[in-house]
Amino acid sequence: MAPTPILNPRPNLQYSVKAMNVDSEIVKLRDEFPILKYKTYLNSAAHGPALRRVHDAVQDWWRFKMCEDGSPRMPEPKAEASKLIGADPDEVCWVTRVSQGLNTVAGMSKLKKGENIVVTDLAYPSNVFVWLPYKAKGVEIRRIAHHDGRIELSDFEKAVDDRTRVVCISRVEWTSGLKYDMETISEVAHDHGAVVVDDAYQAVGPTEVDVHADGVDFMTFGSEKWLCCPTMAGVLYVRRSLIGDYDPSYRFYMTVDDIAKIGQPWLYADHDNLASYEKPLLRTAEKFDSGCVSEEALWGFNACLGFWNSLDKGQVERRVKRLSGYLIDGLRSLGVKVNTPLEPENRAGLVTYTTGRYEVNQRSVSALASAGIIVAHRYAGGVGGVRVSTNVFNTEEEIDRLLEVQGKQLK
Repeated sequence: MAPTPILNPRPNLQYSVKAMNVDSEIVKLRDEFPILKYKTYLNSAAHGPALRRVHDAVQDWWRFKMCEDGSPRMPEPKAEASKLIGADPDEVCWVTRVSQGLNTVAGMSKLKKGENIVVTDLAYPSNVFVWLPYKAKGVEIRRIAHHDGRIELSDFEKAVDDRTRVVCISRVEWTSGLKYDMETISEVAHDHGAVVVDDAYQAVGPTEVDVHADGVDFMTFGSEKWLCCPTMAGVLYVRRSLIGDYDPSYRFYMTVDDIAKIGQPWLYADHDNLASYEKPLLRTAEKFDSGCVSEEALWGFNACLGFWNSLDKGQVERRVKRLSGYLIDGLRSLGVKVNTPLEPENRAGLVTYTTGRYEVNQRSVSALASAGIIVAHRYAGGVGGVRVSTNVFNTEEEIDRLLEVQGKQLK
């Protein structure tokens, strides 16, 4: 007789943990990230280290798929996703990555000749690239120029006018580490009838995010960076009052309202590949879901989101800002130029600095990697250098090791 397979040792599939104090229980928290036993990992702005529970969740998904063990109760990741950003579940849908979220919004925006889109010259390429087709239609892409890595509210007030239809920015810029006051920027945009498209990939996780309080109209973030989950899962938030005003350019048949209610339509004798689908779409943000995020990815993402929701968001942000401030103080004592704002309210966990020479920056990143300290090397708009990510699991001792290695490269 063949042995009975061991199926799902975690039957509730929610992978929840008791809320922990991120400072007093940092050892327990760090145990969630196996790579920290081997590396000093300071690169969450590029790829976060995978959570142990994400691995467990995906393994469970494969057990069910391989062994066909009945019908497991599926997790409810939309509840977790919306909780993390202060939204309601019917205001979020899935995307594979932030680029898809931005493309979804750009593709259904109806912009006309003479109108404009406001972006910044520090933005990640996706924030600008998705709008380029509108240039051929006579729409201006108005780019705010930074001042030594800083962009002030007054710069937005000057750039946004009554012909602005979209303000598309990164809540935290990916090379300068500048963090915007999204509530105030939303007010500026809305005063002129524009919508705000918020790329929060570098913000969700290390900072508190409340889309309702901030007043943003669209927001997208992904799994791979600060949230420490493998790629190919992400979220698009659409403010409820706007859902009925937009129609997706990419249409997924399962977002037809009637179909979503009855389930698989091909199980019914009257299924027709035209008549069954010529009906209104869902009235929630799910109408924008392209159906491209895999079930496997969502099981892992659910476990990831549950972990972050088990942490006090205020504690997380305070710890992350304390660590980035500790890093900045140490870097300034070495005499390198820090690109990231010194004021805690204007930064999160992303810090970049330059030694003043590109070659020394490159050599520094290599030397850090050789010492088991993982960082990145990034530039945009002439701002950048060595990029360090202080996530909630990092410690002052890890930063001290980075400063010691970096100091040797300056001699």
